[in-house]
Amino acid sequence: MDSILAKKWQTLNRTGIQKAQTTELEMPTKEFNVPKDFGKFNDMIGAPIHPGTGERTPIFDYQDEYFKAWQKHHKLILNKSRKIGATETALRIIAYNCIIGRYAGHRVMIVAGNKQEVANRFIQRFKSLFMKGFTDLNGITYEYDDIITKEDSKSCLINNTFVQAYPANESVRGEENVKCVFMSECAFINLIDDTKVYNALHPNVANISDADFVMESTPNGKRGFFWTNVDASSEYHKLEQPYTVSLGKLLDKKFISTEKSNPRIDFEQEYCCKFTTSLSGAFREDEIKFVEKDINYYDDL
Repeated sequence: MDSILAKKWQTLNRTGIQKAQTTELEMPTKEFNVPKDFGKFNDMIGAPIHPGTGERTPIFDYQDEYFKAWQKHHKLILNKSRKIGATETALRIIAYNCIIGRYAGHRVMIVAGNKQEVANRFIQRFKSLFMKGFTDLNGITYEYDDIITKEDSKSCLINNTFVQAYPANESVRGEENVKCVFMSECAFINLIDDTKVYNALHPNVANISDADFVMESTPNGKRGFFWTNVDASSEYHKLEQPYTVSLGKLLDKKFISTEKSNPRIDFEQEYCCKFTTSLSGAFREDEIKFVEKDINYYDDL
């Protein structure tokens, strides 16, 4: 079965560019009858797969908390531990909003990595959620082609919603009709001044009051727009999810115990949502102290 799906996926990718020649949102919005509950919705399309066991897992309580915060607050920051399935959850939240029609007639921007090929992996992951199709509450079965109606390597059209992946650079400026912006691991944009990306991207949602603007990342030192927005009083609802929310669920207890004793791992930052160091400087931030003192450059004269 998996080999058949893989072959179908290769065929879809080869024909995708021909299917996505335009981005005009002309397709009718479908009335999918799907569960409103996020967990039941994921059961319908296929629950997440545990990366260690290969078994289907339910939507955990902290993933449902992320979903509810996204739906309620729209402007959201998730400060998270590594490896708790946050990006998978985000893609499933976007899928939910596309299927129920909340994003219909609009664009969704998924911003990830510094290169287009990295961003494209997110679109592949998003499309793969519908690889096996689903059967809705009316008993109607929808195949992949009924759900993803146009696609290419970096975008797709789903229920009259145009979803596209972008690298994190200033080219994200100027998109119109944007209902959702999702930024993945945005504390790790490889720029000296990453505020240029944020400043280019944020105004894209200026015309829609309930547009979603979601920033998700593990901390990376007290620098950049992610740290600034977490630290400051701002429009964003702030959600923090350390490793403890997923311990024994997605995170292996024995592995976490080993990580805690690994001197090469900044455990507080990688797993506890603490902003410590970017690991790119010669000194740790907490080792540097500013002392105000008059300087006389003529002592040796």
